[in-house]
Amino acid sequence: MNKLLIICGGDRLGKGTLIKNLCKYYDYKNITIRHCDKPPKNLSSDDTLKYQMKVFNQEKEMIFYYFNMNRKYMYHDNIIIYDRFYLGEYVYSQMFRGGKPEVLKKMLLEYERGFISHNAYLITLTASPEFFNSRESDGHELSKTLEQKTKELNLFKEAHEFSIIRPKLLLKVDKEITELEYSGPSVFRTKEDILNEVIKFIE
Repeated sequence: MNKLLIICGGDRLGKGTLIKNLCKYYDYKNITIRHCDKPPKNLSSDDTLKYQMKVFNQEKEMIFYYFNMNRKYMYHDNIIIYDRFYLGEYVYSQMFRGGKPEVLKKMLLEYERGFISHNAYLITLTASPEFFNSRESDGHELSKTLEQKTKELNLFKEAHEFSIIRPKLLLKVDKEITELEYSGPSVFRTKEDILNEVIKFIE
């Protein structure tokens, strides 16, 4: 059966690592990875949203074509994995481009309804704000402070909760270190542990 996996969450929380491990698990067969880049910087808030929705609609058409052609000609099952997608717009438009939550929510839900006929799974990576803030910068993330990163995590959770995609998984990627082990920040769960939870969820 075809699968559409939408993986979202803040930068440096392990989306790329999870996708790499999923590819290994499926032996790199019949997997397409899609990535939605950040919009151009020289656009107004309204034009940025229009630009983003145009990109998302193009992606929707690609998904329809890919899965429908597969069914029509009885090809092997396929998996499309998104590293970032439309729900990130709910987060970053509010935080950095003056987007209004009620407008964004309505627009994104209308867009999302087009996926209900597909075998879609939503996976949102999350962690404690302190762990998120402790991740080494790659120079590309938008949130810089603990306050911003806390808000980013909360908005991703909001988007995850209002999403009408079923099933969906809010996946905590860090684990707490107890005082019996040592006093320090939380650390990543093992790659195997995270992968096994996702495989159990989608299969």
